[in-house]
Amino acid sequence: MLKVDFHSPDFLPAYGLTFVIIGARHKNNWIFIRNKRRKAYELPAGHINHSEDADDAARRELEEETGALKYTIECIATYTVSEEGRDRAGRLYYAVVGVMGGEVDDNEVDEVLLCGSLPQKLSFPCVQAVLFAYLEKYHACQINSR
Repeated sequence: MLKVDFHSPDFLPAYGLTFVIIGARHKNNWIFIRNKRRKAYELPAGHINHSEDADDAARRELEEETGALKYTIECIATYTVSEEGRDRAGRLYYAVVGVMGGEVDDNEVDEVLLCGSLPQKLSFPCVQAVLFAYLEKYHACQINSR
């Protein structure tokens, strides 16, 4: 059974961090990418390289996968995923993209999609749905606090 838990942004599990996932907004829409290998949609995301911290990885992945040129980005949570005795962790980011149009990594990305809700065909539907629900709640709080 899959279990996803959310923790404070600075939480660091004993087994470390592996991924970054970015919920990015542009012109009142969420940004999704269609991954070439998986042939499905997902939030911009990727592995944290050995030579970088999670914040650097999030900026790199956002730029490479969406072509974002000007944006704000912040870590809003560390999340842990437990499934079949395997534990993994990552950082969840929220970004507002003001300017797009940079080069997109076409070895990995088939399409950049601006969408108001979660697309039907997802690469990792169980995890992405939970992360997206968390992002939508965070976004609603941001809107209401203005």
